[in-house]
Amino acid sequence: MDNTDKDIETVSIHTLGCRSNQYDSAAIEDMVSSDGKRLVPFPGPADAYIINTCTVTARTDSESRRLVRKAKRSNPESIIIVTGCYAQVSPEELSKLEGVDFIMGNPEKGKLLECLNPNPARGSSGDSTGTGPSVEVSDYRAGTPFTLRAAGAGGGRTRANLKVQDGCDRSCSYCIIPMARGRSRSLELNVLLGEIEGLIEGGFKEFIFTGIHLGGWGLDLAPEKTFLDLLIEIEKKGYPARFRISSLDPDEVTDGLIELMSTAKTICNHLHLPLQSGDDKILALMRRPYDSAFFSERLGKLAQKVPGISIGTDIIAGFPGEGEEEFQNTYSLLKSLPVSYMHIFPYSRRSGTRAAGFKDVVVPAEIKSRCKKLKELDIIKRNAFYASFLGTTGEVLVESSRDSGTGLLKGRTRNYIPVLIADGGGGASPSSGSITGQEVGVLFEKTAPDALIGRLLPMAKNK
Repeated sequence: MDNTDKDIETVSIHTLGCRSNQYDSAAIEDMVSSDGKRLVPFPGPADAYIINTCTVTARTDSESRRLVRKAKRSNPESIIIVTGCYAQVSPEELSKLEGVDFIMGNPEKGKLLECLNPNPARGSSGDSTGTGPSVEVSDYRAGTPFTLRAAGAGGGRTRANLKVQDGCDRSCSYCIIPMARGRSRSLELNVLLGEIEGLIEGGFKEFIFTGIHLGGWGLDLAPEKTFLDLLIEIEKKGYPARFRISSLDPDEVTDGLIELMSTAKTICNHLHLPLQSGDDKILALMRRPYDSAFFSERLGKLAQKVPGISIGTDIIAGFPGEGEEEFQNTYSLLKSLPVSYMHIFPYSRRSGTRAAGFKDVVVPAEIKSRCKKLKELDIIKRNAFYASFLGTTGEVLVESSRDSGTGLLKGRTRNYIPVLIADGGGGASPSSGSITGQEVGVLFEKTAPDALIGRLLPMAKNK
């Protein structure tokens, strides 16, 4: 049956990867809904599926392929569109996967509606002959223009991803993302401010600045600006919302940024700073622009200057050349630093990167063992950080959904701690849901797995 000659009424979108991809999917959802199509949760069944892929590791490539097969099982007559970074970097590989009708690169995301509307010229597989998927993937070096914008930026009425930058000009030896996203490009400040103001009017209370290389924002603008310039402008505006920085490279944590964060009213006291390795030899092989001493100094100054700051980091375990000594250097450094949580990734060889040709490959069993040790350290770090706030009070932005295990409302503090909110009495009744979408005062009383449990303060104190 030709599955491209019928009307598409329902569409299911699934997203893998970073916040930039999540933002793109939110924009695609807006585009699809505006065209009169109904969005349904993955895996449907639906008339069409859009898989927005990631390619940062071999595991995400495999997961993308699994999702295509799952979608096709849900509705064998559906149209399947694969887009995102895996589609951008490996269209030939995806074209061999049964069930794919369209492969669209990152620059083509704004044209996805063309795949969803009937086109008699296309065959059952999306191309004109019906012998394979239709492939439209532009040169990655051209990048994606800032035309795909999300009115709701992630759904809900509380928190919004705000994509302000795309692409990357850095050349880390392990990273394939510059080949998928192109050179660094920045959203103009006036466009960004207008988008923020519109979203605030729509009820959003938190914005997460998002980009592939967020610290590169502004360097391509005329006149040139810096990400710190953007934060200063946001702080001056005094918006009735809070702003979170998703991720910066350690060398982008300037004294000026630390000073701003130490006194800011709207910028959250939370930073995510990818370390990747705590060994200087491995950092040099990775082509990271700092060493372990610099990273330690920056974290120490942040912890000293910014009250209650949460600092997260990324670690790659098993990079080529990482022997036991190099791994122990990483482990010992992380153990000594004021890191509140860690994201641990096993090294994944990516064809086309410098590191793909490196020798001294670490065997999979050893990589797995090192990841296990780092994850155990992560649990210790998280629990210690959360416990340090017991008996104190803080502001929590309450989310619309409840915790599945306890039924309690949930939210996050400004410094990114997950909080479950119990009834505080005295007119404070989280069970009513009336505080959803509000930033409220909470007394932190107990720890839970990966969260704090707090009691809502009397409403008089929340006014």
